Amino acid sequence: MVEESDSITGIVCHIKARSSGGPRYDAQQTEEERHSFANLILLCARHGKIIDSEPERYTVDKLREMKRQHEQRGPVELSQSDARKAELLFRHYDALSITAGGHVMLNSPGSVQASNVVIKSPKKAIKIAPPAGSLGCDLSRRNYVKHLIDRYQEFAKQQPGRNFRSPVVYAAIKRQFGANWDSISVQLFDDLVLFLQQRVDRTMLGSINRSKGTPNYSTFAEYRRKYEHHEVPKS
Repeated sequence: MVEESDSITGIVCHIKARSSGGPRYDAQQTEEERHSFANLILLCARHGKIIDSEPERYTVDKLREMKRQHEQRGPVELSQSDARKAELLFRHYDALSITAGGHVMLNSPGSVQASNVVIKSPKKAIKIAPPAGSLGCDLSRRNYVKHLIDRYQEFAKQQPGRNFRSPVVYAAIKRQFGANWDSISVQLFDDLVLFLQQRVDRTMLGSINRSKGTPNYSTFAEYRRKYEHHEVPKS
């Protein structure tokens, strides 16, 4: 995907073509579906050319199964070298520069999708609101998810013989849910919570605590009771 010289040879391919007349094009797809994580597959340049040259052999179902089998391996702890190459690949595809007067639409059909947005503006401060319906718009749920992320990082740092890297858990969330943690839909809150709780429980310290009956984290209800104080105004 990335050569030793840092030349990027990996390509993000559309399973169903993004343009009419392309291999496996589906006219019924919306623009949002067409560019969604579910319709993308990462390949080297050689195999990217092969699947588009042989669409009768590499069907939608076959490509989806290839992707499913690859992702079934679960989160991977990257070496420093692999992490650097992955970062170069992400920058190559996800970097976007917007000059003053430009418009960026998030989670909107036909919009530009990017994980890194550089905005150049004469204004001193720029505030970007979280997408509607995302965890970023729900303070209670956002804070609880961050509590679980912090707890995982705290436990993972204490595992002997492990080269801890804090971005790993954020990358794992993005692979699993297709978005940055605070841009994930509130409707997926329970799934995200379970995903993070299981990661905490699987750490060495988490396993030890469980064997002793010691909780590894607060439940959502406990977290709210502890940190959200609502005083009733006196009449």
